[in-house]
Amino acid sequence: MADLGAVSVPVKIKEYLMEISRRVWYNHAKHRREVAFLKIFKRILWIFCIFTALCLVTLTFLWLYLPRAEYGFARESADDVNRAYLVASAQKYLDVQEGSPEHHAIIDIYNAYEPLAQGYEVKYDDDWCATFVSVAAIETRITDVIPTECSCERQIGLWQELDRWEETDSYLPLPGDIIYYDWDVRTLGNSTGWSDHVGIVVGTHGPFIKVIEGNKDDAVGYRYILRWDPRIRGYGVPNYTEE
Repeated sequence: MADLGAVSVPVKIKEYLMEISRRVWYNHAKHRREVAFLKIFKRILWIFCIFTALCLVTLTFLWLYLPRAEYGFARESADDVNRAYLVASAQKYLDVQEGSPEHHAIIDIYNAYEPLAQGYEVKYDDDWCATFVSVAAIETRITDVIPTECSCERQIGLWQELDRWEETDSYLPLPGDIIYYDWDVRTLGNSTGWSDHVGIVVGTHGPFIKVIEGNKDDAVGYRYILRWDPRIRGYGVPNYTEE
């Protein structure tokens, strides 16, 4: 009869060697997976870094370039002078801060105008973007073509009554047009929501629109926005030739 103890020793050695082989193979496979993962991670990290750098360069370029670009008429207009007159009236208030004497003067000019829209006197702590547009019209004496209002939505309604409301995405605005926004919009297409801000178009440069606005970060300031930005609600288009 064979010695069972003698037989079991080679078997145990074989099992031990197989276990070592399995561990070596497992560790090798694990190492390969880790190396492959690190390679993928490094590629993703490089792509992210390059994308971030490009975004920063683009934003820096736009931040430096847009305020210095020449903005004007993107197409011919028969009423350039009157349009420029409105823009100049608004620009004289540039950098006026909310709560300052100059800001109070803007509100006072609006409240002194007759007839006062809706019979409502604007308070110094009210939103005043539409009030600012109205004051520019009052001071240039063109309230017959730019209806005065302190509410964006009610002013849009007045444009519609005058048949001077434009909300197609393809519209190319001119200096002196009145631009309205709906900040809640996040998708492309014609915006038909509630307008919550307004400004005066200063001009266009390529795909960008320069706008002067009251109540922009609690002051009078410029905004630069793409023509096809979905947050643009539409435009009031004054008929300056009737002025």
